[in-house]
Amino acid sequence: MKKISVLFACMLMSVCCPAMQAQTRQDFNLKRAAETSAIKHETVKSSIFGREVLSVQTEDKNSVLNLPVEESMDWEKANYLVAEVYQSNEFTTLLDIRFFRKGESKEHPWIKCYITVLPKLKTQVIFPLSYLDAQELYLPRFPRQLKGVCTGSRLDPEDIESVDIDVYPHSSPMFTAKMEIASVYITDKLPENYDAPAQKYVDEFGQWTGRDWPGKIHNEAELKQKIVTAEKAVAKAGFPKGWSKYGGLKALKFEATGFFRVQHDGKRWWFVDPEGYAFLSSGICCITPSQSGVVQDMEDLLAWIPDRDGPFASVIEENGKKRIDYFKANLMRAYGDKWLEKWEETTPRQLKAWRFNTVANWSDRNIQEKSGLPYLAHMHGLPPMKTMLYRDFHDVFSPEFREVCRQYASQLIPGKDNPCIIGYFLGNEPHWAFGNNDIAYEMFATVQPSYTKLRFIERMKEKYPDVAAFNSAWQLSLRSIDELSMQTFKHYPSRFAERDFREFTVEMIEEWVRVQCEETRKADPNHLNLGTRYAFISSETMMKVGRYFDVFSLNAYTAPYPPATKELSEISGKPVLITEWHFGCGTDGGLPTPGLNTTVSQKDRAAAYRVFAENGFARPEIIGFHWFQWTDQNILGRGDGENFNIGFLDACSLPYPELTEAARKTHESMYDIARGKKEPYEYKFPPVPALPVITE
Repeated sequence: MKKISVLFACMLMSVCCPAMQAQTRQDFNLKRAAETSAIKHETVKSSIFGREVLSVQTEDKNSVLNLPVEESMDWEKANYLVAEVYQSNEFTTLLDIRFFRKGESKEHPWIKCYITVLPKLKTQVIFPLSYLDAQELYLPRFPRQLKGVCTGSRLDPEDIESVDIDVYPHSSPMFTAKMEIASVYITDKLPENYDAPAQKYVDEFGQWTGRDWPGKIHNEAELKQKIVTAEKAVAKAGFPKGWSKYGGLKALKFEATGFFRVQHDGKRWWFVDPEGYAFLSSGICCITPSQSGVVQDMEDLLAWIPDRDGPFASVIEENGKKRIDYFKANLMRAYGDKWLEKWEETTPRQLKAWRFNTVANWSDRNIQEKSGLPYLAHMHGLPPMKTMLYRDFHDVFSPEFREVCRQYASQLIPGKDNPCIIGYFLGNEPHWAFGNNDIAYEMFATVQPSYTKLRFIERMKEKYPDVAAFNSAWQLSLRSIDELSMQTFKHYPSRFAERDFREFTVEMIEEWVRVQCEETRKADPNHLNLGTRYAFISSETMMKVGRYFDVFSLNAYTAPYPPATKELSEISGKPVLITEWHFGCGTDGGLPTPGLNTTVSQKDRAAAYRVFAENGFARPEIIGFHWFQWTDQNILGRGDGENFNIGFLDACSLPYPELTEAARKTHESMYDIARGKKEPYEYKFPPVPALPVITE
């Protein structure tokens, strides 16, 4: 009887305990997918997966795999979409997973997600289906998976009509991708991790083991010698004689106020430094003695893991995730216990040697305060409220919103009298601003009550004389306009409804900006409000609200020149500061991912620096450029999975000589270029891969 009871209990647990339930997996038919897609393909026996797989090869125009959605697929039971892939290219590839909605155009996906894949590493690309609600921009990290960015509008799983996967890059002849796809399926459970690869992926210096390149470090003695040589090369560095102590131009002086300000001299905009000299800002973001990367559940890829308390202690536990800081460990190898002191001595000298006059956003506090260089104050994120309307957009007409902004602004008070601070940013790349999102419409995706929703309803009452007129315009049948508070929409009810939503979205964005600016001005009346660092400009509204700022800031990843800035300055009435930009190279360095802008070689990357910045300084509205970032990122990715070759220094703390020399030439010429005394640099670039632009 006892045995029967135990057996019955085990059977009951297998039914009731989720951990013991069998996985529910529903596969897409890859054979059918290949037959219905234009992408070049063949079925091969894979040595990586040990079975037959679909091998695809991208071309300039044919790179999409159309996945047929079977009627039997039950999306309600699934939690993840998984693709088992392996790609043998020398560079990372990017999968653009596109979901199309029933009854909508096949030209434009309803929601999509970009996920990047490392070369020569078997990977499970995982997309959590909960992200179909479009409320989060960035995906969580999964082992071996790099950055994932999700854009679009809320999509119910039951409304999915089809799924496509577009494989990037597809730019002949140099950048076409070949990839093995073993399976694509939806499942209710996360898949088990793959076994460890036969060869370690990352060496003891944080470098990729799969490639050799000029400048790669092979032993500790070589590392020490090169770091010390780089230190000695800048030992006597300083600004040019014609520059002020802040890096301004002594030959052009305006009224001094003791703080940075902006001025238009009748020909162009300038920063003015505290002593009154004309100032153009050349800066770098993320100047820190650390460049850690997430290794959680990926320790089997590493040739070396430092002891937590050993001589190269550089393991970090953060938010339940293990990280390793190879950049720090390499400095420890060179300098021992004095590594931080040496870094703090050398870094400002490097900046001055390369003629950078600004410590830009997210940089180390000690470098900001000890270097004597001008710097930017980055405000720590505007705190969320209990009620958020769409992604990170607040309930702006709630009385609580102003109090949140007041508390947020209080962090500026300790530095309000510091003359080295140029100004402050309100935030960085708000998630609601990715794409031309209609926030008022998104607010009605749920029945969540909010003060802003009530304000919208009041606007409708003001606009329409009665409910009959409202119903006629909106093609609804409400008994009162107040009933709108409990309505949800998957489509615009009518073209008049779309107009009303978009008009109120303008009002919402203006309130979001205005209240923040009023409170920060009260907290710090001395420094420049540098605005919100937008990822891109998707509407004229974003330009118009720039009138609340002193400077309009923009993160700009265009090539080979900066984006259009003349209209932006004219509409906002403000000068423009490019607060992020970069070029990377994924072919002749230690990282397989170039960055958001790609060049073919380190020589071309250096030329791209000069072309972009010098042509920008020639524009009368642009008053500065801040490169992103100081060092290359970790090969396995930072917290969100970025692993770009975008640094002035590599993982071993060694400068890229081509890039540093290009920066020096540009910065020594920037004041002459800005005054029309010298022409900006031009260069003929070879073809580069076309990557998708994250705008919608």
